[in-house]
Amino acid sequence: MSLSNVTKTLTAPFVGAFQMVADPLLTEHYAKAGLRAVLIDQQHGLMDERTAFECVQRAEKFPHLFPIIRVADNTPALIGRALDAGACGIVAPMVNTREDAQRLVEQCRYAPHGKRSWGPTRALIGDANTDQANSYVKVFAMIETREAIQNLDSILDLEGLDGAFLGPSDLSISLGVNTDLGVPKDPEVTAAIQKVLDGCKSRNKLGLIYCGDNARARACLDQGWAGVFPGADIGWMAREAAAIIQ
Repeated sequence: MSLSNVTKTLTAPFVGAFQMVADPLLTEHYAKAGLRAVLIDQQHGLMDERTAFECVQRAEKFPHLFPIIRVADNTPALIGRALDAGACGIVAPMVNTREDAQRLVEQCRYAPHGKRSWGPTRALIGDANTDQANSYVKVFAMIETREAIQNLDSILDLEGLDGAFLGPSDLSISLGVNTDLGVPKDPEVTAAIQKVLDGCKSRNKLGLIYCGDNARARACLDQGWAGVFPGADIGWMAREAAAIIQ
């Protein structure tokens, strides 16, 4: 982890940008707008690996902007390369069991706390060490299935896991509520979401959540979520374009 990233912190509460559009210039604009985190989405976003890494580079110019990469899969190759590129946080999708979470944590921590492979790429050139990286990198499990809710306590109890990122749409689908993809209203879905929030709070871990719009994001902050992402930038641009036409 470079010294420029060691100075960064991720403290609650915060509002972040969910970046799917493959242009590092947007990362700079999110920082200039005052957003405190940017989630660079390699799972469903439109960017390749190189572009995602360039977004991290742009974020390093702004001490207040915390760059997180959502990797496409919970695998050592993707996680290690994202961290070597300078990502300050990792979100892995479809973490359903304690074993899934353990694999995620191990790939984000150097020994003796994990199995991350050391390589002298840009994140570690000259001015950082493995102890700094172990204490600094934030690791989030994506909670988005019925199975994950059933195993939530064992997942959140895992040492080295900094928090959970809740995906309400996939969670709704997994719970059989395919029409509840905006503001969740189904009792089983809302109860599951509350369980994640309560679990994070009780363990002093960071609870992050994707929100469909600003009103939902405000409500989630009021409920005590540590970080909110009010929609993705593709949606922001589409809505703004429609408003301009009107």
